[in-house]
Amino acid sequence: MPDKPLDTTTPLNGRIDTDNLELAWAEAPWDSKLFGAPVLQIQTMALHGSEARTDIGPFVDALQRSGACLASCRLSHDRLNESFLLEDIGFRFIEMAYQPELALSAEAPHPATLEVHAATEADLPAILDIAGSAFGNERFHMDPRLSSKLGDIRYQNWVRSSLAHPSQRLHAISDGGRIVAFFITEEQADGTCYWHLTAVAPAAQGQGYGRRSWETMIAHARQRGSQRIQTCIVARNHRVLNLYARLGFHFPPPLTTFHWVRPR
Repeated sequence: MPDKPLDTTTPLNGRIDTDNLELAWAEAPWDSKLFGAPVLQIQTMALHGSEARTDIGPFVDALQRSGACLASCRLSHDRLNESFLLEDIGFRFIEMAYQPELALSAEAPHPATLEVHAATEADLPAILDIAGSAFGNERFHMDPRLSSKLGDIRYQNWVRSSLAHPSQRLHAISDGGRIVAFFITEEQADGTCYWHLTAVAPAAQGQGYGRRSWETMIAHARQRGSQRIQTCIVARNHRVLNLYARLGFHFPPPLTTFHWVRPR
């Protein structure tokens, strides 16, 4: 990736709103810091007319003028016209993702068999080790144009920042004092407990800790008064998708993710 400093003289945020196209983008500053060059996210995209290919020019120009090394977009799975337009300007399909949901009833069918506590600085080394080694199915690991190591660092940075985050919470899950998993969660105003980042330590995988960790966190959300749990998982992570299905999660229609990467 380019090692040039961020160019603050060019617009990293923008919007197109014409009869043919609605598109808005913004910088992802946490990823810009990681890559050492601007990273942009398309936040909204909708085609309304046949001339959208012409109207998207200002965004293509922004990619070049900003010095962006990466741009991403996530669309509903049925937005094929939008996906074709993204491919026309150099984006490539990377993943399909699901957003499982679980309504929490008054009963507690999922027993908590592990200990869970709010993580502290003392827990950080063990959790960072998990975050740097447990992921391999996500978009930053699967895009062959990107360094997989940057994906590991990205999740470790997320863990570090969650300790002081105003709304996200880092939880350590342990068995007999040994941390076997972690969850980053966020309790939202509508009663949703959102699971942002979840992982089981590689050394603890294949021993039943996945299901036990998820059951423990379901019970924890219920005890905290949450009405539902939501999360996001990529379709290629079929083992965890099967776990969510066994735990009774409902699967809304999937999303598709696209990346544009500056040619080397």
